[in-house]
This record gives sequence, structure tokens and C-alpha cells, in this order.
Amino acid sequence: MVKKIHKSFEVGSDSNNIQADVIILGCSLPGIVTAHKLKKKFGNTMDIVVLDIAGTPKMISKCNVSFLTDEEEEETMESTEEEEEDNTEIHANDSMARHFLTKYAKELNIPLPECILGPYSKPNLNKLFQHRNGNTVECSADFHDFGYLNFTEKLELNQFQARLDHSMKNMFRYFEGDKESERKKLLYYDQTTMEQYICDSLLFSTSREIMRTTVRLVCGVPADSVSILFYLHQCYRTSSSRNHLDGDNTRLREKLLGYCRKRLVSQLEQSIEEITLPIKSIKEIRTYSDEQVILLTMMGETNYICNLLAMALRPDELRKIKVEDQLLSKKHAAISGAMSRGRAKKFVIEYDNNFWAAQGYSGDIFSVRGPIIWAMEKPNLSTTGSLGRYVSLIGYLKVKDNNRNASNNKSAVIEQLVKLFGPEAEKTISYKETEIADVFVPRCGDYVALRKFTGEVNTKLLEWSALDIFADGDVVSALQAGHAAYLHLLTYLRPQAQTFEDLSTANWPTVLNTDAAEDLLSYMNYKQSIRIVVYAAVIFIGFRLIRGYMQK
Repeated sequence: MVKKIHKSFEVGSDSNNIQADVIILGCSLPGIVTAHKLKKKFGNTMDIVVLDIAGTPKMISKCNVSFLTDEEEEETMESTEEEEEDNTEIHANDSMARHFLTKYAKELNIPLPECILGPYSKPNLNKLFQHRNGNTVECSADFHDFGYLNFTEKLELNQFQARLDHSMKNMFRYFEGDKESERKKLLYYDQTTMEQYICDSLLFSTSREIMRTTVRLVCGVPADSVSILFYLHQCYRTSSSRNHLDGDNTRLREKLLGYCRKRLVSQLEQSIEEITLPIKSIKEIRTYSDEQVILLTMMGETNYICNLLAMALRPDELRKIKVEDQLLSKKHAAISGAMSRGRAKKFVIEYDNNFWAAQGYSGDIFSVRGPIIWAMEKPNLSTTGSLGRYVSLIGYLKVKDNNRNASNNKSAVIEQLVKLFGPEAEKTISYKETEIADVFVPRCGDYVALRKFTGEVNTKLLEWSALDIFADGDVVSALQAGHAAYLHLLTYLRPQAQTFEDLSTANWPTVLNTDAAEDLLSYMNYKQSIRIVVYAAVIFIGFRLIRGYMQK
């Protein structure tokens, strides 16, 4: 399948060269998804090679869930397969996240538990919201309904999120890159930080803290590090900015638990094993006569030549490789090189019994005080319905970026849980916290250029879609990035091979049920109303003064 040739292409007559139609550089999850789809589509009719760079960290999430053994799964697979297929059809259109997770789980024959396919809340148990001063409020509805806030704060946050949804719909659903007005709007959103946007739009401190916490949950970094456009794009993956505070959000739960990442990676690597070549390192990528891409290795080893190269490297890996300006401009190299890694902390605390349920609580916590900022009862992730020996709470902790060597938060977490649930929270079985650093965030002002760079056809030789992997450890984001790269490659290689499903997935719409009146009202908030009143008063007083002066 892979052709070995000895034509030097000015890289030295002693060099051995391997040639292929398509080369995928990197074995990140998006890269192996791309390779798997291409191999499945073209089989042996096209030479496809995956280069696995030795020494590259695999970024396997530490949040993986323990699975049944292969033998046990084979016994239960037949009984659960029909039920899973029905669940997939029911829930696949709910959100982009669930669509990609169920699509690849079904394709690779991986069972998914019901709590992932159809998450649900317990209406008879209360959730807990904690204010900055430590006071708690019970609520039976979802956190994103804001029933625990007073009327003014609730109205303000609902208005603000309606505005975000409206902006998101305009940015990603109806965006036309050639429109100059849309381009200016994109630049405005990207050059204004999220923190400034929050402060300019929200009047009450509680509303601001909730949005800052939401940005931290969605992006993995503080609000003042995120551009509005980047935040909207992350919300776009789940079709709305409204449902990021609850365990019902599939992507947030799936990201937190790293569910089925290990199994997905294993199955995908097996499917492309025969076309994967281990290499030590790549020192340079350049073109030859604008017809082929050449990947030069270190120490005069084998070089690789292809007609089309797909990049599946993380931004920090790309910095080590020299790329010809024709393939990657200095501006784009600087943008990708400056992308910082987001950071969050996950905790799991085990108890002997479910005492919070006995008190009437679901285990769901949302706090703007910390150190716990969001938590839920760890769901049952067994595909057979079996229960664990202990019950657990799982969630995110506050992380201070300027203190990366912070000690364990166990005592502070237990103290917070005691305040929320009482003295029973002190009797723990185990406590564990782990770092989650799987999101790459571009600097404010760079995201527009990066989106254009990864979304447009820049050259017939190089495909950069898989660079848009801001969350390689986030399973759904990685699946989506790899699938997008596959669709882009398909348009270069054989456009007529695209199916209706391919085209519909590429143009996935956001699920936003808003009308014209809601869109108009979404731009009204307390601060905007105060400004309008002040401006109207100034105009009125000025008019009266001028009128009095004219009468005199």
C-alpha cells in the first residue's frame, strides 16, 4: 500500500523516501479519526499513511472510566445493542456533542451507558447554589433556569444569555466571510475580552460571578483570558450558552469524566494499525515545485513525500517543526505558537453512603465561592447497570493560574461540603484530584485569524482543520475536529464521494429557538436601559435649555 521510492527531490541522494497520496502527521485523537474515516472511505484505492512521532505524549486523559473486560462486554453486547440503537436515534439530534459521541460509539461498537445518551435530573431532589458569602440556596429546577436568584438578577442573566445565543447564531449559522460588516463584527467580538464584555453588560456582582464561573467551566481559563468569539464557538458545540451549569449537559459531563476516550483511541488505533508508521521526529516541512509536500526527518533518515498533508499536531508540538512560509505564514505560525493551554482541576470524593439524598439533595452543587465551583453525584457509567461499592461526588475546583503548584484542596473541599451537607461529609472513604489541561486558547485578537486559517482552503497541498483541536482531551471536540478534517480532505480528494450525511454534518445548525422580538429584546439590559434613560434625560434637558434661551 505504501510506496518506497529513491528519488531524492534535492534532499540528498542517499535518502530513502516513502511516498503516499495522503499523510496524516500526528496520532492525536483528531488525527486517528481522520485516518480511520479516510481508510474506511477509500480502502486500498488510495495510499494513506499516519506518522506517529516517537516521544510525543498521547494526552490520554487521567479521567478515564474503568470498563468491563472484553469477555464480559461480548456477553452483554448483544443484549444492549438494539437498545443503544434506539437511544442513538432518539438523542442524536439533541446536540452536536451527543451526535458525534453516539456516531463513533456505534461505528466502533462501543456501548454507551444511559447517563451519557440521555442524561436526566432528579426533580424530587434539590440542588444547592452557594453565594460568595457562603450562604446557600436550594433549587429544584436546573441551575441555568436561575430560580435561586432574585427577580432582577434572574432577568439580567437570562437577557445576557439570550444575547449570547443571538450573537452565536449570527456568527456561526449565517456567517458569510465575504461580508465586510460581518468581518468587522468578528473583529469586534475577538478584540474585546470576555471579562470586559461581562462587566459592560451585567450590573449585579452575582450575575458577573456566575458568568465568570461559566466561562471557566466551558473554556478552562478565566474570563479575562478568553475572547468573546472563542467562548461563543465553545458554546456553539453544544448549541447554546444556557446549559453549561448542569450535569444534564452531555459535553460538560463527558469532558469531566473523559468517558470512553481510552476505548475510542484503542479501537481507532487498531483500525489504522497497518498504515501507521512510527518516526522519531520531523525537522522541516516544505514543498517541491508546488506539487508535493516533503517532510524532512532528522539525521538523514527516511523522508516522506505526499500530495496532501493533514496536520494533526497540537500547537505546542508544531513549534518544534520548521514549516515553509508557503504552507504556514509567519503570522499564522505566531498565532498557533502563542496559544496557551487552558487548565482546570477535577476532584472525586467517595463516601460510604448517599447521605445527601437522604437529606433531599441530588448532590448537584454550583458555587461562586469555591473551592468547588461545580459538582454532581458521579453517574452510573456501567453499561450493564451494576452499581459501585461507594458513592461519589465529582466536579471542578477553582484554579489560580498564578499558583500552579498549589497543594491538595482536600481540607477546603471537605469544609465546603460540611457547610453544605452537614457533619456527615467529614467521613470520607477517599479523595483524589487531578489536573485537566486539554484546551488550547488563542490570545484575544488572534481567534478570527485562526478560525479563518483552519476553516478556509489556503493551499491544495496542506490541510489544517485538525489543528482546530483546542480540546484534544475533550473527546467530543476531538471527534468533531477529526471529522471536519476528513470532510475537508474529501473535498480535495474526491468531492463526488461525499454523502448527504457528510454534508449535513458539516453544516450543522445551532439549536436556537428565538424569534425577532427575542432578538431585539436580547440587546436590552439594566446597564443599557440606564444609559438610554441618562441620554434621554440629557437630550430633554438640553432641548429645554435651548428652547428657553431662544424664547428669551
